[in-house]
Amino acid sequence: MIPQQKAINFLAERENARGAFTLVEIMLALAISSVIMLGCTALMFDMVRLMDYFEKGSPFKSHVDGVEKFLRGAVMDSDIAKPELFESRLASNAAQTVWLARDFEEKSQDKYYIGYGVATEHPFYPSPLGFSGDKLCLLELSDEGLYVVWRFVEPERVGEDAAIYKALLSPWVKKLGFLYFDNDTWKEEEEIVTMLYSDLMPKYLKIYFDKNGETYERIIPLNLYLDFQISQ
Repeated sequence: MIPQQKAINFLAERENARGAFTLVEIMLALAISSVIMLGCTALMFDMVRLMDYFEKGSPFKSHVDGVEKFLRGAVMDSDIAKPELFESRLASNAAQTVWLARDFEEKSQDKYYIGYGVATEHPFYPSPLGFSGDKLCLLELSDEGLYVVWRFVEPERVGEDAAIYKALLSPWVKKLGFLYFDNDTWKEEEEIVTMLYSDLMPKYLKIYFDKNGETYERIIPLNLYLDFQISQ
């Protein structure tokens, strides 16, 4: 082989050797590529969740809005054919569609709850017998959240007492406030009062939600009209 050809072959072998990668270099490159791809994927999912948040809002806020809508509808549509079935009625709104009454079972306790009536079919108030007549409902707060306790006006079975049902409306309601208007000022009580005010029926129900530090407040009017003094 002529010297010129030897020189060409030597240079080609040297270039081939210089262009090759070791196994360690290949593994390192794959690891770096995987980290970059993982970061890009996480960024993409974060962007999707962020867009979904701004489009739909917080799931917890949606829950709060749903509870508010449910209770506003319950008050506005309340229809009570036999309010005397409420235990120890204390007071009512002007239309006598929302009442203050004692618990259906704990009748001896001097504690009152907001009561309303349901005269329509609604999936929130089921009956094991498929019976869904007029219902009397109470809002009761416990350590587990806000419950709706209800009974049917007419018993499901003839000759028996009406059964008492209980359903959790929201596990994130931590507190209720009862707003009274007295002497040209608004006052909030943590419990329904049985004296102190000339009108014992609260004007509004204030609901405090809390889920892992994310808090909301909602105000439900207890009359069939809105009293704009609340905003003053």
